[in-house]
Amino acid sequence: MNESFLLESPALAEVSLRTAAPSDCEDLRAWKNDHRQYFFFQDIITPEMQQKWFAAYQDRPDDFMFMVLDRGQAVGCMAFRLRDEQADVYNVILGSPQHGGRGVMAKAMALMCSFARERLNRPVVARVLKVNPAMGWYQRRGFAIEAEEDVHYFIRLAEGFSPVPVARKEIDA
Repeated sequence: MNESFLLESPALAEVSLRTAAPSDCEDLRAWKNDHRQYFFFQDIITPEMQQKWFAAYQDRPDDFMFMVLDRGQAVGCMAFRLRDEQADVYNVILGSPQHGGRGVMAKAMALMCSFARERLNRPVVARVLKVNPAMGWYQRRGFAIEAEEDVHYFIRLAEGFSPVPVARKEIDA
C-alpha cells in the first residue's frame, strides 16, 4: 500500500500536493478522459479500469500520483514513477481550467520535481506526445528535449533546476 502524505513548501504559497486516494479515482478518470488525445493511452477509461489501475498503483512503491491542491482544493494531478532508473513524470493534467494561467501547476511541478529528486536521486524525465500543447510549458519549467521519437519527445529536467524546500506531512488515507 502506497504512503499517504501531503507535500508543501514555504516557497510555494497556497499550492500543495496530496497523494491520491481512492476517493480521487473519479476525478482522475474524468480528467484523463477529457484530455486523452494528449496521452499515450487514448481509450476511454471506465470506472472499472480506473479501479483496477488504482489497485495496481497502490502496490508500486516508487509510483507517486498526486492531486494538485490550490488552497486545499483539488484542481489537477501529476505523477512520477521510477522507470528505467529515472524519475518519469506522467499524467500532468489541469483538471479545472478556471485555475489555469495562475502558476498553480508550475508551482506544483517545482514541488513534485524537488521531491522526486530528493526521493529517488535520479534524473527527472518525461515523454510528451508531439501533439500535446503543453510542450512549451514543460520547457518553461526547465525541461529540455533530449530525443525526438516518432510521436513524442523525450525530455529531461535540467541539472541546473533549483529545487524548492519540501515539507512532508503524513496524512490518513
